[in-house]
Amino acid sequence: MVDANQQWNRFAALRIGRRLEAYDLVWIEEPLDAYDAEGHAALAAALDTPVATGEMLTSVAEHTALIDENASDVVQPDAPRVGGITPFLRIMAPADRKGLSLAPHFVMELHLHLAAAYPGTAWVEHFEWLEPLFEERLQLKDGRLLVPDRPGLGLTPSDRAARWTVDSVLVREG
Repeated sequence: MVDANQQWNRFAALRIGRRLEAYDLVWIEEPLDAYDAEGHAALAAALDTPVATGEMLTSVAEHTALIDENASDVVQPDAPRVGGITPFLRIMAPADRKGLSLAPHFVMELHLHLAAAYPGTAWVEHFEWLEPLFEERLQLKDGRLLVPDRPGLGLTPSDRAARWTVDSVLVREG
């Protein structure tokens, strides 16, 4: 995978994308500005390498537009950004109808459950950054995250998370 992080223009994305095809990548992520659905659609049509995008979008409508315009082979919604689990599920439905892969952005502790519910191919980003927020750790086995069998998301907020929350509220009030 290569993450361009929205740094290429259409010409550069096509030129670099064609050169990268020799490496048989899983996908090229965010080659263009997140809101350039037309450019992503043209790029996805021109390249054999799948195009992944959507992590910066903030609504079901924005994701639906990308999906409807065939602008992505891999949709990357971020549940907190799009308004939570219900909007995320509303993005999953049209993505599944189109046979797209799903690779939610960040917050694996939440997205693991949503990815596990997706009927198609799903990926989950693994970041250790948020681990101090929880008492438990997600388990990784043979390159796959295991869905916890504990209630809710299967994670208990840590004392450190509580302190960060209290500290951030006190800073805002002070």
